[in-house]
Amino acid sequence: MQIKNYNVYFFILVLTGISLLVFLILKPFLSSILVAAILAITFHRSYKFFLKWTKNSSSLSSFLTCIMILIIIILPVVVVFNLLVNETSYLYQEISRDENFYQRNVNHAIDSVASIPIMQSFDLDNVINEWKISQSAQKISQGFIFVIQKAYQNIISFAIWMFVMLFSLYYFFIEGSDILRRVMYLSPLRDEHEKKLSEKFVSMTKATLKGTVVVGTIQGVLGGIMFAIAGVPSFIMWGVIMIIFSIIPAIGSGIIWAPAGIIMLISGKVWQGVFILSFGGIFISFIDNILRPKLVGGDTEMHPLLVFFATLGGLIAFGIIGFVIGPVIMALFLTLWDIYGVEFKSQLKKFNK
Repeated sequence: MQIKNYNVYFFILVLTGISLLVFLILKPFLSSILVAAILAITFHRSYKFFLKWTKNSSSLSSFLTCIMILIIIILPVVVVFNLLVNETSYLYQEISRDENFYQRNVNHAIDSVASIPIMQSFDLDNVINEWKISQSAQKISQGFIFVIQKAYQNIISFAIWMFVMLFSLYYFFIEGSDILRRVMYLSPLRDEHEKKLSEKFVSMTKATLKGTVVVGTIQGVLGGIMFAIAGVPSFIMWGVIMIIFSIIPAIGSGIIWAPAGIIMLISGKVWQGVFILSFGGIFISFIDNILRPKLVGGDTEMHPLLVFFATLGGLIAFGIIGFVIGPVIMALFLTLWDIYGVEFKSQLKKFNK
């Protein structure tokens, strides 16, 4: 008995096994490597600028670009996180110490809603009352505090993650083009298809970052200023939360400022409620509906429903960085099906007669 191409099968088996082992080795660092790849794509022009400035010194240019990213992205995120922690802790302690907090802020709102004729038919006293609201608020705040405490407990893990990300980023700037050429050489796909996939990866990554990070940051900053003017406590915390919610398509930061404006109106704070709803509806919605499409342009070329599921699914599957990974994977998935349609066009025509 003779097995044809035995050496080929054996080689593929060994290659698959070793590749699986390498995947297990790299698995703890996959998120940091992916973030490094995304940042390398996003700041490639900055790296090229430093190359000209340093007279084609790739190592120095990569180092300077990494320092720039550390200063303009990572340090501000750490500072904002610390402000959020302090603001949340202060708010939680204030509510815990203030025995009349719910009487002043909750009961009046409940009574105002209950006095509306149409609301009296819903039996709100059994659905919404001070005890249920206080219990829900305590559970939410305790859960938020628990998440923050966990983040602080994992500070060593975060430091390792950050080191791996910056270390990978340094070499991605220097050798990214060589790595891409090597992958394209080993891939059995046609060069035109490989180029299409790489272009889709780059364009989708940039479009997602521009359409979420930039727009979300602007919305969060404006929302925080809006809440500060209206006298909403812990406006920094709410601004950060609006940045987070702005990542999710079709939901956005309106899930925060719209209820806040309504609560203000119900509580008798008329000008604050009108101001929040007007400012949010005009300026923040303008940014979401006008600025986001202009920043993203036609780079996504995906249906809004697919963008919604890709973003939400990415966040669930990969954590906070999933808002980029999800849409990129979806874009590559659609591109591969386009390639399939091109490569098997004649067969598909034959089968669909």
